[in-house]
Amino acid sequence: MNTRDLQYFVTLVKFKNYTQVANYFNVSQPSITQAIRRLEQEFDTKLVRKDRVHRDEMITRSGQLLYKKAVAINEKIAVAHQEISRVNQKQIHFGLPPIIGKLYISHIVSSFAKSLLQRIKIESVGSHDLLRDLQKGRIDIAVLGSTAPINEPGIFAELVATRPFAIIVGENHRLAKRKRVSFKELTDELFINYDQQYVHQAAFQAYCTYAQVKPQTAVYKVPNISWIKELVRQGKGISLMVKDAVENEPGIVALDISDPIPEKFYISIATREDYVLSPDEEQLIEQLKEISLTA
Repeated sequence: MNTRDLQYFVTLVKFKNYTQVANYFNVSQPSITQAIRRLEQEFDTKLVRKDRVHRDEMITRSGQLLYKKAVAINEKIAVAHQEISRVNQKQIHFGLPPIIGKLYISHIVSSFAKSLLQRIKIESVGSHDLLRDLQKGRIDIAVLGSTAPINEPGIFAELVATRPFAIIVGENHRLAKRKRVSFKELTDELFINYDQQYVHQAAFQAYCTYAQVKPQTAVYKVPNISWIKELVRQGKGISLMVKDAVENEPGIVALDISDPIPEKFYISIATREDYVLSPDEEQLIEQLKEISLTA
């Protein structure tokens, strides 16, 4: 079977027009027609109805079944192309979110061999985006943060640490001299929140649900958490953040959360289940596992 035929078929299901598919791939229309015929011969079934007037009913049930599988096959092939193209580059495409990077980077720099460090290409965005990049094959290894153990199809994730969340306020805030605070006390506060690329949103919602409060929120799509911290430092609001992320941060105070719910920041090392690690990548993962984060 020609995998190109599957690409043509998937695109035909999307466009429901042979001419558009031919133009999309810059080939002749007969090339698309022949590809569909080859697939119909391969599976001994009709995939496309001859009546092309009713475009919404153009694809048969057999075609719909093949489409689902073909999409998955095409995605696997695309990932394989990316993986194989990187083999000769000798680079390790590694995802490290900003908050976790703050916890890990000094350990990585001090304990990893220089030869290994030189081959690591780090992508630093939120865990939500890194998980998607891992699934799409753009990176091969990631350290991910989550509010629960990761259970995603096609992803192998090993939990290596959990960290506490805290409420962060500016040093001149009315709560700055406190050590602990409950969410119930924060009803009238303005929370500076993150967009969905950060896992903090889920933790924030869990605390609000438990305390049965709906604080005011201002949501910003920020490039990294330093922007959130700066807004808190300037007294523009308060925020929920992994406590380690503001350790020794000037102008910011971290308060423990007294609400008795088990919200933690889970840290996991993740790869694709079918990915074959190189010796250097195996070494990277083993050394990441050895890093001990103090409570």
